[in-house]
Amino acid sequence: MNRRRLYATIQRGMVIGGAALGGAGCWAFVIAGILRLTFQIDENKAILLIGLPLFTVLTIWFIRLLPKHLRKAGILSDEPEKCGPWFKDRKS
Repeated sequence: MNRRRLYATIQRGMVIGGAALGGAGCWAFVIAGILRLTFQIDENKAILLIGLPLFTVLTIWFIRLLPKHLRKAGILSDEPEKCGPWFKDRKS
């Protein structure tokens, strides 16, 4: 595996993983908070019984969903040649 392909793989993993974890954490927190206030549940129970399973499901769903949308938006590089200007071959 050359360095361009390695960079593209790491970029995809970090961007998709970070976006999935951030999005899932935000949505799980909001939904658990709304359900906690609606049903008058204790905070610890709401986070553990609602937030944690919801976070897990949303993270898996976002990991499967996000690559298509991030490529369409131009955030992910499809080809290793487009990864960055610092990979230009040096001519000595």
